[in-house]
Amino acid sequence: MCEVIDERSVSVCDSAIDRYRVAMGDLLGTAVSFTHVDHQPTLIECRDQSRLPEFQNLLRQLMQAS
Repeated sequence: MCEVIDERSVSVCDSAIDRYRVAMGDLLGTAVSFTHVDHQPTLIECRDQSRLPEFQNLLRQLMQAS
């Protein structure tokens, strides 16, 4: 459902993006950005380095729940 690109970026497929968008948006707000390209997975990036541990922890939780 998703592919970790590096420590601050993940690519998420369309079937899972709503769950990731809600969870990450609720917890991290503007610390994350979502970039959608038609017919491609959505890129989620943590833009605030101070929130990186939270981003990585939530990403692990979401991936385990898949």
